[in-house]
Amino acid sequence: MNIPHRLSLVIQTSHTLAEILDSAVDILAEELEVDVCSIYLVEPNTHRVRLMASHGLAAGAKGKVTLAVGEGLTGTVVKEMRALVVDDASSHPGYRYFPETKEEQFHSYLGVPMALRNRPVGALVIQSQERRLHDKSQVQALTAIASQLVGVVENARLIEALDRGYEGVDYLREVRSWHVGNARLAARERPEDAAEDLELRATAASPGIAIGEAVLRGTDDITLESFDRPVLTHQEEKVLVANAFEETRQEIARIQQEAREQTDEEHALIFSSHLLLLNDRTMHQRIDAAIDDGTPAQVAVFQSMERFRDQLENVSDPYLQERAEDIADVRSRLLSHLLEKSDGRTTTVSEKIVVAQSIRPSVVVELKAEGARAIVTTRGGPTSHGALLARSMGIPAVTGLRHALARIGSGERLVVDGAAGVVIVAPSGKTLSEYEERGRALTAQNEADLRFCHVPARTRDGRRIQLQANISVATDIAMAKENGAEGIGLFRTEFPFLIREEFPTPQEQARNYRRPYEYFPEGPVRFRLLDVGGDKLLPGNTMRADRNPFQGYRSLRLLLDHPNILADQVEAFARAAGTRPLSILIPMVSSLTELRSTCAIIHEIFESVQSGGSLEIGAMIEVPGAVEIADTIAAEVDFLSIGSNDLIQYLLAVDRENENAASVDDPYHPAVLRAIRRIIQAGHEANVTVSLCGEMAGLRPLALALIAMGIDALSVAPGTVPAMKRFLASSRVEPLETELDALLDLGEAHEIRAALEHHLPERILSAPE
Repeated sequence: MNIPHRLSLVIQTSHTLAEILDSAVDILAEELEVDVCSIYLVEPNTHRVRLMASHGLAAGAKGKVTLAVGEGLTGTVVKEMRALVVDDASSHPGYRYFPETKEEQFHSYLGVPMALRNRPVGALVIQSQERRLHDKSQVQALTAIASQLVGVVENARLIEALDRGYEGVDYLREVRSWHVGNARLAARERPEDAAEDLELRATAASPGIAIGEAVLRGTDDITLESFDRPVLTHQEEKVLVANAFEETRQEIARIQQEAREQTDEEHALIFSSHLLLLNDRTMHQRIDAAIDDGTPAQVAVFQSMERFRDQLENVSDPYLQERAEDIADVRSRLLSHLLEKSDGRTTTVSEKIVVAQSIRPSVVVELKAEGARAIVTTRGGPTSHGALLARSMGIPAVTGLRHALARIGSGERLVVDGAAGVVIVAPSGKTLSEYEERGRALTAQNEADLRFCHVPARTRDGRRIQLQANISVATDIAMAKENGAEGIGLFRTEFPFLIREEFPTPQEQARNYRRPYEYFPEGPVRFRLLDVGGDKLLPGNTMRADRNPFQGYRSLRLLLDHPNILADQVEAFARAAGTRPLSILIPMVSSLTELRSTCAIIHEIFESVQSGGSLEIGAMIEVPGAVEIADTIAAEVDFLSIGSNDLIQYLLAVDRENENAASVDDPYHPAVLRAIRRIIQAGHEANVTVSLCGEMAGLRPLALALIAMGIDALSVAPGTVPAMKRFLASSRVEPLETELDALLDLGEAHEIRAALEHHLPERILSAPE
């Protein structure tokens, strides 16, 4: 069954919500092999549920049958926002028969809610003539389809509301209060007296060297004032617009296909709203009318889409903020193709360097699929979720470059050194040659690193260490295996939640969690429970975490307040593991009460699944309170894992998203290293292993210090595994062990860093010894 792919094709060719719904019910009825498939939607102004599309019910019923929320079986599904399974609908006490539908012949009924951000949107219903009860897997499958379809439906409804102009504003007000901040930037001007090489320094977020033209994303970098060309005939202007729309449609379809290949079909649906905008008939009519009145094509396109954005200026919901970004993105693509017709400019990002204010995880996936060479952002720190994802996907990135948008113009040549945190604007020929040579040297170094992929991680003086991988997205898993990781020390489970409109079902989650076992059948595969809050905010209101990590309502505390979500995830883990060993990481442990409550839920769900596999539970030590009771925590679990990113953040009162409140020396701070040493000692005294995940595990001087402290395993980005193995094989740890006490007595981070760098090897091996 390839329902998402067939729906994607429908979106590409449909112009209205009605067309999408009619095609969707036909596809679902065929794929699910049922007699009836219907879609009901809640009308925001009347708060009634209306039959909008159906395959199988009488044609005259569509659009005419309405029922109150809570009325009949379907009204109950919408009101209670839960699935309803009935083997004989007519015998159910809540049954309500509508003669127009001629549905008395259909007995079995399965209805699932279509909900967006904890708000009922409608219901997806299937019916059959035979009497039967749909099982749990069928309910989960239909729920998954509804969750994928609801975003498409709401995007289409939003566009149609905007088409109605100010009449459509009532729809927006009825749905929710939305606010889109106007983030338009002033024109960027390069100082006239700037040197030929303008070197800008910021935060090193993802290593690698990239050279290419700058393209500004999400910054309204195209200005109509700078676009000057002869005015063509009305028909010629319309041909330009039609060509721009078709080129943009092909461009987005290509990106969607690449995203599908890089991740999966679900992630590719991120781009459905772009395609819906391009197919909007009202927008096309407005553009044509403006051209007929003498407006140039680019102005007509700009103003038509700007009208959409203007109608969203006073709304505050994050979902609509993202839709406003979609409008800006599509407009930018359209204008770039129009501009390309006359002066060759384009804003496609293939082989280019993207400059933006910030990078959301879903955008990183898009940029990777589009072939961007590097990312430069004005905001964000080196351990933000977007930076971690860029590092995982091998995209060089520099973050926190304030005023970048004022100093970098679209089309300017840039050099990005992600390891050094350097961006060079308009480099000279000499500078380009130097960085091209550095790039070749880096390639040669990477080739030498790969020779160490399949040798054990061991220091030159024989100290063995488990070197595992951190996993953020599916593509990391194969890379981890290819690069010789000895298991998965941290499987971040947030990404499928972050890019979706609704929570994935246990069935969908289990499908994702089976992937690592294909590469690491014997493990270890350590799944971290959903960790949201801080820099990893879920969209909408279903689980409202604090954006400020120091407010503390995040991660484990959210899960304990939403035990159904916790239970679903544990069930998915267990089903994915089957008879193989299952290892679960509990994040943000701060008290024994929280830890014991979570462990009890995990054991209960695991035993109910009865997979026959083994279970081990680990606690993540990430907050100062957990450091103080690490010995007690260790006695309750099977292993400890130190989450260094959050531990540093909480110990030093820094914000990983804020470049002004973070330093490259933070991991070397004596408080951080002393705390880690105490955790390792507490774990070993309780006879449990201690691992460390996070960015400091990949810092070479600190890796040696951690091994000297006795760490059992380090979990690093998949791409750095070969280089770390090569480094360790070239290093000796015994001399550092004898100096460790004195080193940790130093009072300044820079002093510790300098002392550790003295222990780096003078020669890095070119081949395994």
